[in-house]
Amino acid sequence: MTKPPIPFEPRNDPFQHALANTSKLVAKRLLHFPELPSTNTYLKEKGTVGEREGLVVLADTQIAGKGRFERSWHSPPGGLYFSILLRLMTISAAEAPLITLTAGVAVAKVLQTALGVQAKLKWPNDVLIENRKVCGILAESTLIGADIEYVVLGIGVNANTPLNEMPSDLQTSATTLQHILNRPVDLPRLFGYLLGQLEFWYIRLRDQGFASINREYRRLCTQLGKSVTVTIGKEKLTGVAKDIGADGSLVLHTDSGRKHIRSADILSSM
Repeated sequence: MTKPPIPFEPRNDPFQHALANTSKLVAKRLLHFPELPSTNTYLKEKGTVGEREGLVVLADTQIAGKGRFERSWHSPPGGLYFSILLRLMTISAAEAPLITLTAGVAVAKVLQTALGVQAKLKWPNDVLIENRKVCGILAESTLIGADIEYVVLGIGVNANTPLNEMPSDLQTSATTLQHILNRPVDLPRLFGYLLGQLEFWYIRLRDQGFASINREYRRLCTQLGKSVTVTIGKEKLTGVAKDIGADGSLVLHTDSGRKHIRSADILSSM
């Protein structure tokens, strides 16, 4: 039988101090592990047995990190990988994708203001620097009928990993903060900044709706005004990305008319 993972001792953990310095309306408690298969998977198990909103799970490395569509997320030491358990009583199941877009705004704002880099967003869940992916976001919802039981929001930041140590197939499409800044970043401090901004934008979504966030998302989105090709299942669709809808969809103008894309892979944008 596999032994359960053991978190670090709280009183000696700088990540615990970073969480303690936030207002803790959303992020209330932290479990920090040296290694997990996946922070999202661990937290989904907690959510299923009734864990309250606000538990944050952080791992120094993941051996089975996840991205969209069950893809793997490369999670070596030096990155920042964490998930937050949310119970969104005021948001419907149809609105759950808005969590991903809201988190993207929060991450981009932190990278811009705290680190001075020109972070942008690629719909629906990537944060880019110099058109290369530096952060991925994965929100996984568990539903009861048409209502959300809980959402696990996962954030993975390529932080202090040398770019030449990334897998060769990622070195042209991904980047790391250390590579961009030519220095390592303070991970506990970055973690604290991210928790603060995630809380700010999450509360705005909860209390004011996505309309209060969409203008900022559109400002940061790299695809708007460009021709993009997306895949939906086995279908490919090309058009001009015109807007982000009130439901978080990508509004695409195609030869066959206007399309609202709610879930797809972006193959290219020009």
